Amino acid sequence: MISVSGNNDDHDQATNINTVEPVQLADEGRRCSWRVAMPAERLASLRPGDMLESPTFTLPGGCRGRFQLFPKGETDEMEPGHCSLWLCADAPVLENIRLRLGSVEASRGSATFCRLEDALQGDVMDLSLELDTAEAAAQAPPEVEQRLLISDLQYAEWQLFQAGRIDEKARVNGSGFVSSPPFRFHHVLLGDMYLELIPDVPNKDLCAVMFRCRVPGLSMKVSLSIGTAFSKTLMSQGTATIQEDLVAGQYLQVNLRAPGVLAEDGSLTVQCALDQVVSMPRQLEEMIPRLDERVNWPKRI
Repeated sequence: MISVSGNNDDHDQATNINTVEPVQLADEGRRCSWRVAMPAERLASLRPGDMLESPTFTLPGGCRGRFQLFPKGETDEMEPGHCSLWLCADAPVLENIRLRLGSVEASRGSATFCRLEDALQGDVMDLSLELDTAEAAAQAPPEVEQRLLISDLQYAEWQLFQAGRIDEKARVNGSGFVSSPPFRFHHVLLGDMYLELIPDVPNKDLCAVMFRCRVPGLSMKVSLSIGTAFSKTLMSQGTATIQEDLVAGQYLQVNLRAPGVLAEDGSLTVQCALDQVVSMPRQLEEMIPRLDERVNWPKRI
C-alpha cells in the first residue's frame, strides 16, 4: 500500500492511483479489457507476489471471470522484471482464448507472461481477453440433477442423479463434461473448486472424474473414490487445463457398468477428501492468519 500524508491533493492523487477500474465488455462479451493505472510511485511500492485483481465480469455461456495481475511476478523466486498474468474463471473452463498484456499476447496465462517493460504503456497497463467464435458460443455445463454435501472444508460428496443421462446431456450441450456446484476446501480464501465428470473417456461406459482448483499457484492433494472399486489420489494444479490433467493422468477413471458404481436409483456418488494443501500463493498464505484472527475479535455492540 502507498502511505498517504500531506494535503488533500496528495490524498486525491493516491486515491486515484488505487482506484480499481471496471472491466469493459464489447462484441457481446467476446472481448474484455481492463486498464490498470501504474504510475511510477505505485510500481515502486509493489513487491513480488503483490496481486492486482479485476472486478468479476460475465462471459458468454454463463461463465464468470477475473484478471489476476502480478506486476512484479507472483513469487519472489522468479527472475526479476517479469509480470505474471492469469485469467480465473468458473465452469466451464475456457480453452480457446487470447490474453494480452501491453504488447504481448498469448493463448493462456503464465507466471512469466511478459517483461515489465512490455507491459507498461506510459503510466498504465492494458489487459484484454478475446474469445473465438466457437468458445463464445459454448454452453454452460449440462444441467443434471445433483446434490453436494460439504463437511469441515475437508470433505465433499457429490451425488449425480440419473447418471445414465450424463453422456446424453454432455453431448447435447456440447460442453463435454458435467460440473458440480462450486465448493471450497481448507479456507474460503482459496476460491471456488469443482468436481467434474467427463463421459466416454477413453471409450464408452468409462468416464474421467477430476478435481479442479483454479487459483494460480495453488496445489492440492486430494483423494477421489466411487463405490468400493475405484479410488485414486490426485495432485491438482490451479492453472492446469482439462487436457493437461488428462495427459498427466490426474483423474479417476471409472467404469459405470462395474458393480457398486451406480446405486439402485441410478445415481452416482463421488467422494472427495482433502489430503494436503501442497502450496499456495504467498499473498493468500499471509492473508489467512489475519482473517482468522479478525474472526475472533469482539463483535461490535
